[in-house]
Amino acid sequence: MAKAYETDTTISSQPTEEKTSPDVRPVRIANYPRVLLFAAGVYLFIAFIDAIAKAVVLFLMAFLIAIVLNAPVRWLENRGIKRAFSVAGVALILLASLITAGSIAGPPLVRESAALAQEAPERLDRLRARLTTATKDYPAIGNFLKGDALQAEKIFRQAGNLLPRIGRYTLGFFGAIATGFFVLVIALYTLGSPHALIRGFVSAVPPEYRPEATHALTRIVGQLEAWALATLLLMLIIGVVSGVGLAIMGIPNALLFGIIAGIGEAIPTIGPILSAVPPMIVALADEPGKALWVAGLFLVIQQLENNILVPMIMARNLNLHPVSILFFVLALGAFVGVLGALLAVPAAIIVKVCYEEFYAKKRAPKQEALDAA
Repeated sequence: MAKAYETDTTISSQPTEEKTSPDVRPVRIANYPRVLLFAAGVYLFIAFIDAIAKAVVLFLMAFLIAIVLNAPVRWLENRGIKRAFSVAGVALILLASLITAGSIAGPPLVRESAALAQEAPERLDRLRARLTTATKDYPAIGNFLKGDALQAEKIFRQAGNLLPRIGRYTLGFFGAIATGFFVLVIALYTLGSPHALIRGFVSAVPPEYRPEATHALTRIVGQLEAWALATLLLMLIIGVVSGVGLAIMGIPNALLFGIIAGIGEAIPTIGPILSAVPPMIVALADEPGKALWVAGLFLVIQQLENNILVPMIMARNLNLHPVSILFFVLALGAFVGVLGALLAVPAAIIVKVCYEEFYAKKRAPKQEALDAA
């Protein structure tokens, strides 16, 4: 015990060493210029992308159109027709189809749009009256509805301020026609002589990465062609079925809402949901009972599409996770606008293929590690 006591006394009598903080190396002043240069480079890169975003979107749309039109051009070329004549013939057929569709559907579409805009204030007043009656037991909601928040004039004024912000590059009627013509010209030039563009792209890649670049380009073109053709077919089917179903129910402006449903089909996940909102609002204002039927119609259409049409039409599996598609929809939609949301799936395809070819294949983890994680 004495030895233990003496040992304890000896230990306790030794001066305690001060605990020093971990070795934290201060940032050298010489590193600050590099950090500032890196930050400046990132800022300039983002500013450059922002400046050329419109051009990038237009060229991407032109390349998508070229990829879609390449299928009939290739079919004609395989039957002995020269590529130049095949491209000219497909372009004439496309222009004739657009003119015919515009002349047939244009006048009734304009009439329905004008009627919808003219009757909107009265429908909003009826909708507000019904909501006020339904929420009479909730004074806070009633006071909100009695205010000017749902006044037709204020809603239209806010919508007018919002329209230029829907897409960063919203164009007028003639501007849209000029832009569409410009995109079509780029697509036809790309379609007429694609070999030079492909050679230029592959030649710009370092020699050690050219096999991956060639394989990535082949996969991107094949998947974009499959997606574009399948999306156009789905847009046509969903638009026709939605318009006919709304017309059978007696919903006004069925043609306009059918076209909106077809266009909404091009925006993944959220497009079909948003396209169901306008007819539901109109039905709720006119005959509230029909709003449930409209919701049921769009629900049935989406179930048939997801379980029957998409597996049958999408012959090539794109293997795109819904979360990644939603990310591209939100990111490109916020950055470019509606056109960005429309181009979300092509952008996701390009990024996914490039990632797999240039990075993931060389660093792919073992399946056992993935299962354990």
